[in-house]
Amino acid sequence: MAAGDESKSRGGDRGAERTAPWRVQLPVYAAGLFSNSISDLASIALPLYLATIDPSPVMIGLVIGARHFLPLLLAIHGGALMDRLGARRLMVFCSALAVVVLLLFPTTGFIPLIILLQMINGLCASMGWIGAQTSFGLMLHGNQTYSGRFAFALRLGSFIGPPLTGLAWDRLGPWGAFGMMALWASGTLFSALTIAPTELDRRDPDRRLRIADLLPRLSDYRAAFRLATIPGMTIVLMVTVLRIAASGIQDSFYTIYLVSIGMSATLIGVLVTLSSALAAVSSLLVGRLTRYMPPVWLLLLTTFGSIVFVAVTPLLGSFAALAIVAAMRGVCMGISQPLMLSILVDAAGRGSQGKGVALRTTANRVAGAVTPAAMGTIASVAGLDASFLIMGALLSLATGLVAAYVWRRPELAGG
Repeated sequence: MAAGDESKSRGGDRGAERTAPWRVQLPVYAAGLFSNSISDLASIALPLYLATIDPSPVMIGLVIGARHFLPLLLAIHGGALMDRLGARRLMVFCSALAVVVLLLFPTTGFIPLIILLQMINGLCASMGWIGAQTSFGLMLHGNQTYSGRFAFALRLGSFIGPPLTGLAWDRLGPWGAFGMMALWASGTLFSALTIAPTELDRRDPDRRLRIADLLPRLSDYRAAFRLATIPGMTIVLMVTVLRIAASGIQDSFYTIYLVSIGMSATLIGVLVTLSSALAAVSSLLVGRLTRYMPPVWLLLLTTFGSIVFVAVTPLLGSFAALAIVAAMRGVCMGISQPLMLSILVDAAGRGSQGKGVALRTTANRVAGAVTPAAMGTIASVAGLDASFLIMGALLSLATGLVAAYVWRRPELAGG
């Protein structure tokens, strides 16, 4: 633990002292913008596409959750590969594959095939996002200013992408929506190609991925799970599960509920965009807010808000009320994300950025895979409206347990 704390302290110092030119910063921000927000586009396109096929709520949950299965198994392996070989190679390969896979979705209405495509696309998107975070940690060192800018870029992508996807659906149907997603994945590909080479890339510039590289190593998983014992990483992992579980509700049954009350795809995209816009702005305020509240408590408070402001959706009858709640959820998400990024970068240390990011991604995928399936099951039994409230109550209770954990360990709230 002492070593972890010492690493954290050194990481914080590095973040404060080092600066990077804009030509280094911008490609990293762009990679984050496209790779992180692709799931927001999917939250519009895929549920709308599934609604045309009319599967059961349980099958909808399985399809949505399928994107998390392969990342759950292979995220740590991918992060370890990035620590060994550099992030750019894996990002380029996976984002190119994603472009092809996304264009295959509108060609089939066969649920098992859709699940397979969803699994592959989920892995590609996850590797792109892990690569963007790894590049951020290696090049921008967890600096609070850069962290805010990175989070701003992430939300900017979520601000722009969903309404374009909704509009593409309204005008061109499934081909338009998934074509927009393929174009978005091309943005990740271009960004990865323009990211400045790291020491790993320069050490062996012609090194290509080999079959042996694709085989997971048990030692990588052990090293990654050892990181979880660092206090800062422990908190990041616990909060990650809660935040992603709340996002899992929005990425699946939120859109389906809004469609069921007669809302157009364009208006749904506007709600998602409004949330992302407020998230982008609020992410730039994190440095000031932490002067008044310890970061870990601010993280827990905004995580609780992100749960409540999606769980109350069935209680709201007007677009105006839905817009206000979407905006408040955006504020909560925008504040919590930079806090997690900075804590993670410092806790993992420079030599384990990929594994640290992948460990958090694994926690993401656990929550992301379980939440839609669980909510679909609850909706089948209790109804769609009740499923929002039940999931919200369960996640709120879990947040209270995490808060109790932090309360009993004052060193975690020391900032």
